[in-house]
Amino acid sequence: MARTLRALCCAAAIWAGGANALELHVAIARSTVLQAPGEAPAKSSRVSLLVDFNLAVARETCRRISARCVFSYPDFAAIIPGIESRLFQLGFGSYLRTPEREARVAFSDALWRSSSRLLAFTPVAARFAAPAGGELTVEKLRDARVVSISDSQQYAYLQSVAASQNLQVVGRSTTSACLEALYGEQADFALLSVLGAFLALDPTASRTPSFIGPGTVAHGLGGSVHIALPRDDEKLRQTVNAALAAMHRDGSYQRLWRRYFPYDFY
Repeated sequence: MARTLRALCCAAAIWAGGANALELHVAIARSTVLQAPGEAPAKSSRVSLLVDFNLAVARETCRRISARCVFSYPDFAAIIPGIESRLFQLGFGSYLRTPEREARVAFSDALWRSSSRLLAFTPVAARFAAPAGGELTVEKLRDARVVSISDSQQYAYLQSVAASQNLQVVGRSTTSACLEALYGEQADFALLSVLGAFLALDPTASRTPSFIGPGTVAHGLGGSVHIALPRDDEKLRQTVNAALAAMHRDGSYQRLWRRYFPYDFY
């Protein structure tokens, strides 16, 4: 009888804990790589890997902090406003820390490191090569049409130098849409994150744009990538950071990364 009562008490405690478990609404950005509604499907077989990786990290984080998580897949540009309004508590959008963003949301410890590069078809890039030679970089680019993801750090930088470098800046909602602009000759170059572009490029295509010049982290175009969280929930930020640190210590994070990507950025 005593054993039965103990079992019933344990079951009640487990049920109560489950009923009161922390519930988090988690946003996984689909638009940094995947197509938006109405756009043609992306051609690359690698296109969902970043979304899948972010979802895997989010699920493991939720498991480690004993949270019941509800997942949504909004556009990249919708996540930070959603965090501000408390529609979401965690935002996975490959976010770089910038002063403007830090005024709006908090950030977790670093997940991995990002850089940006220009992409173009080789004959097009040759027309813009510097007469004195040397690699073409975004700082040296002049009199060109450049596409990037709207509301991204790359787009913000292009806007800041558009007048001085005589650039026509074109905004698109996804990496795939930026590449389509190159194919459709609506832009001469794209400025994108290296990982995002790698995932969206179709490795089987007979004609693909190439990376032009070196990768860069200057001007806010690269750096550490973070999860976005509400600014007024320091306890949640510390809890998430503790889970990420534990994942690194026991190798779980590294195993997740290598499940999806052939090279290291973390």
